[in-house]
Amino acid sequence: MGLISEETIRRVAEANDIVEVIGSYFPLKRAGTSLRALCPFHREKSPSFHVNPARQSYHCFGCGAGGGVLRFVMDYEHLDFPSAVRKMAQRAGVPVLEDAGADDDRQRGLRERLLALHAEAAGWFHQNLLKSQAGSAARAYLKSRGINGEIARAWQLGYAPDSWDALLVFLREKKFSREEVRQSGLASSKEDEKTLYSRFRDRIMFSIRNDYGEVVAFSGRVLDPEAKAAKYVNSPETPLFTKGRILYGLDKTKRDLIAQNAAIVCEGQLDLISAFEAGVRHVIAPQGTAFTGDQARLLRRFVETVLLCFDSDNAGQQAIARSLPALFGQGLSVKVVELPEGEDPDSLIRRRGGGAFLEAVSRAKDFFDQATDRAESLGELNNPVGKSRLVRRLGPLLAAIQDVALRESVLGRLATRLALPHSAIRATMKAPATTESSVEPSAPKTENLVLSPGLGMLCRLALVSLEVREWLRQKGSAKGLDPQGELLDQIALADYEDENPVAITQFLSTLGGPEERALSSLDLVRAVEAPLLRARETWGGLEAQKWLQEVEGLKNRLAQPGISIEERIKIQKLILDLKIRVEDVSRPFQ
Repeated sequence: MGLISEETIRRVAEANDIVEVIGSYFPLKRAGTSLRALCPFHREKSPSFHVNPARQSYHCFGCGAGGGVLRFVMDYEHLDFPSAVRKMAQRAGVPVLEDAGADDDRQRGLRERLLALHAEAAGWFHQNLLKSQAGSAARAYLKSRGINGEIARAWQLGYAPDSWDALLVFLREKKFSREEVRQSGLASSKEDEKTLYSRFRDRIMFSIRNDYGEVVAFSGRVLDPEAKAAKYVNSPETPLFTKGRILYGLDKTKRDLIAQNAAIVCEGQLDLISAFEAGVRHVIAPQGTAFTGDQARLLRRFVETVLLCFDSDNAGQQAIARSLPALFGQGLSVKVVELPEGEDPDSLIRRRGGGAFLEAVSRAKDFFDQATDRAESLGELNNPVGKSRLVRRLGPLLAAIQDVALRESVLGRLATRLALPHSAIRATMKAPATTESSVEPSAPKTENLVLSPGLGMLCRLALVSLEVREWLRQKGSAKGLDPQGELLDQIALADYEDENPVAITQFLSTLGGPEERALSSLDLVRAVEAPLLRARETWGGLEAQKWLQEVEGLKNRLAQPGISIEERIKIQKLILDLKIRVEDVSRPFQ
């Protein structure tokens, strides 16, 4: 990707009101001139997270998180700066101007063409389902599953006709090239690599969307239950789609996930749609049966608790076990929903309604309790061998829990339940489960920067006063005054309108995360009388502090044995010179 222009960054920041953006993730409550909420970046019981509409900034007085709208999106969504800018640009309809090379232009052009191709294909599949004669069997099947026309339109469900090339002919008419169709994954090639044919034939089609709502792939379900073909066929990985990084339904359900702080994980698309349309809307489905690290990290942006609602057969239990390392690795609490024998979410909702499904969800047990109950029902706890087998299964998963207090609490419960010493269980925790989904790194912890009082005051004065910034430029670098002096140098060189409070927030967004958080915590609202005079006095104070530290160092040298008379006289003179300089800068400025 190319370098995003500064003008684009400014326009994106201006076009996205911070109250609206943060309010789309979780509710804010009015508190005087600001709005507040429980901080999403650390656990707390009383709200210390404040949003300032006038300055278009936020700050948490509990953990120090803070900055502008782009910083919030970066920290909350775990995005890098360019991705946050592009996401907010799309939200506000601002075109992104980039200084890009030829390769960047080609990649971006291909992505745009593939998105357009997928949108056209989704519309074509959808029309086939709603209006074509060939789609009548698909319509009847969906009706038998409780999916009417209104629901089919809301989810843009479709039908792929039993044809080798009908979709390809349509895409050619829409001026998409053979190479674009091939790269979309909607077509496969025969052994000669020359002939393309439709990947999806005689299947109900589900549009798979990213969290922006863009169609990036498809999943096709076979109509004939007796067919020898695979029940589901998914798009292959393409420039738009990586299977392990997408959660089906997230574009529709993420607000409800945030509101409930929990996600019900269904195995299939129809289960999710049935639950959503029945009013149970905090649901998602992975593209497959087990979570990857990327999917768990994505889900962690929205919730703290995951309720796995997989089939109760062996395959479902194995899917649960494969999902756990990734989920625990992201600090998520995991519960298991047990449905009545022979039911899945879709069948239970169709027979008894959404209330019955919610009731089953409300009875969900912590994974470790559910696993122990299951082992007990199978008679495994009646003998030492069975207990040992259970502990060996659970130990590595227990080790994957990131929260130490939670891990110790679960360990204590298990030890009591199994009548075993803690050490017996702890011995099985030395080798955490290693699966493809568990080796993903967890999101980096927030790094905070602590400013000294003197440097913090100079930064505050420089941010709100052009006069102070100009004086600092004449003074030269502050690197020698304070370990964080380079930050003051950056502020001194900043160029923005002092009378525009949003301009300060926009400038801060160009800094690194720790720097932006530290400066956002300063009091930039209350005016400081005679800012230039205060800046000169503070600068002098920092100089005096630096020289006094040098004096102490010289005194320590004098106390060392073996110093010659000449060196002693030289050191004493240096001490005298430094004390005179301290007196000079300590005099009040006129």
